[in-house]
Amino acid sequence: MSYQDQGRRPRSGSSRTAGSSSRQYTGGARARVPSSGVYHGPTGTRTRPKSSLRGSGGRGGYPLRSRSINFQGNRNRILGLDRRLVILGALAIVLLVLVIVGVSTCVRSCSGGDGSGTQTGQGDVRVAAGLPEELATAFTDELNRSDKLASIAANADKYGDQGLLELALSVPEAIDFVAAYPTTEKTAQPYEDAVTKGTAPQLWCWDARWGNVDYAGRALALTGSGPTALSMAYMGLTGATDQTPADIAQAATEAQAATGDSAMTAEFLVSESEKLGLRCESFASNADNLAQMLDSGTYVLMETKAGSLTSAAHWILVTTENEDGSMQVSDPTSPAVSAHPWAPATLASTCTDFYVLSVPGSDDDSADGTDDGASDSTSESDTSYE
Repeated sequence: MSYQDQGRRPRSGSSRTAGSSSRQYTGGARARVPSSGVYHGPTGTRTRPKSSLRGSGGRGGYPLRSRSINFQGNRNRILGLDRRLVILGALAIVLLVLVIVGVSTCVRSCSGGDGSGTQTGQGDVRVAAGLPEELATAFTDELNRSDKLASIAANADKYGDQGLLELALSVPEAIDFVAAYPTTEKTAQPYEDAVTKGTAPQLWCWDARWGNVDYAGRALALTGSGPTALSMAYMGLTGATDQTPADIAQAATEAQAATGDSAMTAEFLVSESEKLGLRCESFASNADNLAQMLDSGTYVLMETKAGSLTSAAHWILVTTENEDGSMQVSDPTSPAVSAHPWAPATLASTCTDFYVLSVPGSDDDSADGTDDGASDSTSESDTSYE
């Protein structure tokens, strides 16, 4: 009979072929599945056992196997992976990162000391092994300064004076002081280091023993070059340490002399020197005068102009004359200025007058002859000073 659909109508394109049990379609021939208990499945053609046939009337068919369907399976998979495995992997990665960060922080805090050791480069994990000890220590110091400079930048809003931030940037030696400034008490401490009479110690304005106290409206670390220079001269001439920069700054404040571009007047220098038991004389600034006045028993204080040795006006102390005629300077504001000798003419050009300090009655004090020679030199200074 002809192939019909449910409406009992012949399907278009179908035809009946006599004597044949197969059906034909316009799209190509397809073999009919025989009803003799043989079926075609994914694994090939095989014969069903009679005992497995189901249905009434002995009609052929194949058994349906019960199989559970997991409707949640796709929801528990991410990109083909089990969701629980993905979550556990992520947690493991987070835990590993936390362990690495904790170990790194512990190592840095434990090795953040001076970086020194008998075996070079092994005191600080930030420095490779094998370097000479001096070089490895220098690297450690610079790395520590970088960490502290980063801390200063992060807490810049805690500094009421921008000059302290500029100090940290321009003078690496002052970074430790500036980093600790916001939390340090603004009180002075005594100077307890050993001092040898005849040798002026190198003092810095930002020393933690006095740099935090207020002077001339700011931290002494920024304004205390005058008191610090006078304190160095006093200690070197007398060998005593009872007059620190903070002590002299207090005297200048009480005398209302903490004024001017350098935050200490020359008049106070003369009067305070006498109170400290020193002789203080002023001379016109030129190279000849400076070379003549500087002797083994004297020191010279200069109020240098802004833009000469440094960008700001401040006081310096000239301590010794070298064999080649150059002079050594102790600048309380600049390690760079203090690090090398200077020509007398260069120093003389930084100020209008300089002040010679000595101890009265010392063997090197020849006031009468010195004054006369100074007067002659002063008269020549109008033509020799540039």
